[in-house]
Amino acid sequence: LSFTSYSYFRQNHFRGTDGWDYRNALSGMMGAPLFGIVTTPENFLKTQMQLDNVQSKREELMESKSQQSISQTNQTLQKEYPTKQPSGRFTNSFHCAKTLASTHGATVLYTGHAINTIREAAFVGTYFFCYEGYKSEFRKLLLQFGNGLGRNVNNAKPKSNLESSSSITSLAIPMAGGCAGATAWAFTFPLDCVRAGVQGQFIPPHANEIIQKQGAYHVLKNLWLTKGFWGLYAGVGPSVARAFLVSGSRFSAYEGALWLCRWSGLTSAGEGEFGEEGPGAYDD
Repeated sequence: LSFTSYSYFRQNHFRGTDGWDYRNALSGMMGAPLFGIVTTPENFLKTQMQLDNVQSKREELMESKSQQSISQTNQTLQKEYPTKQPSGRFTNSFHCAKTLASTHGATVLYTGHAINTIREAAFVGTYFFCYEGYKSEFRKLLLQFGNGLGRNVNNAKPKSNLESSSSITSLAIPMAGGCAGATAWAFTFPLDCVRAGVQGQFIPPHANEIIQKQGAYHVLKNLWLTKGFWGLYAGVGPSVARAFLVSGSRFSAYEGALWLCRWSGLTSAGEGEFGEEGPGAYDD
């Protein structure tokens, strides 16, 4: 969804160019309101399920420490009856959504909608702005490296400029995509941390219990006072590493799809910096 929205606004409205062009960031951010509508319930349910599982494990651990004999009995029963039901409030995401929506209304699924939409806008703007910039820089570096390497190889068969440029750009795409994903996650991770705090608040499963929600500002304030600045970046390492791997493959598939659309005549090739080089070029 984000790639389709970005491509549309970049080509038809903002006319973003390759390189460090702020219009690429604006093109990516245009779809943020729609992204927020789609991803807020998803992130809410994911966070509720993760914390529900953690809380149930903690309760089991506390109970096992205080009632050792009962715990041993439960372990024996678990071996004999391995189909024991989960001890958390929710058995799966559908059950979580159904339980909370039936007791508190469908609007409970949009807890943290505002901070999630802001986070989406900041992420996709940084994501696509950095991608186009990194791709241009990596392509220049790889061209320089390739030219220097070619001069040092004797009796090497020279490649055409189009073939060499296309190969280099194809290599620059996953590198730029990975770096863009890592940069965007590192930049917006504090917002995601606050979002998780808002959406991870305890939602009582009964309608007669009052939900005491805290807004994004209060969550941010509590995190800052209790854990300091670096508390907003707790767990950033695995997220950045995952983003680097995932984003490289995403942008490779995205550029390949764009090239197929242009090759088949579904969309115009445009006048980009990289020219008509095949699947390695993205030029609007």
